[in-house]
Amino acid sequence: MTNNIEGKILKTDDEQRMVYGWASVITEKGVPVVDRQDDMIEADTLVKAVNEFMEHVRVGKAMHVGEQVGTVVHSLPITKEIGDSLGIQSDREGWVVAYKVYDDDVWAMVKSGELAAFSIGGKAIKEEI
Repeated sequence: MTNNIEGKILKTDDEQRMVYGWASVITEKGVPVVDRQDDMIEADTLVKAVNEFMEHVRVGKAMHVGEQVGTVVHSLPITKEIGDSLGIQSDREGWVVAYKVYDDDVWAMVKSGELAAFSIGGKAIKEEI
């Protein structure tokens, strides 16, 4: 992994039980980011996946299993093309989210630092580069 921001919760709002951060970083200063599974995501693939998730899912689970513990409330894929069109300058491309935590136990884990990052799940067809 080429950066230390990917997935980290960067801001919390105690009153509203919201967490903010990059759910996924796909490039850093123009260099593709390789994730923990040795995968890379192309910008157009990320945008399609984010749009599908926000339209049809938005549900958050603890480590991808069990009942819903929260919801993605705000979401913005940031690609070079989207950023340029909106006047947003960033050294990163990826997915920025704000997540509302409903579950008391999960919120306690966020506050303690036990849960300090976002994790996105998904299915993909792998291609060798």
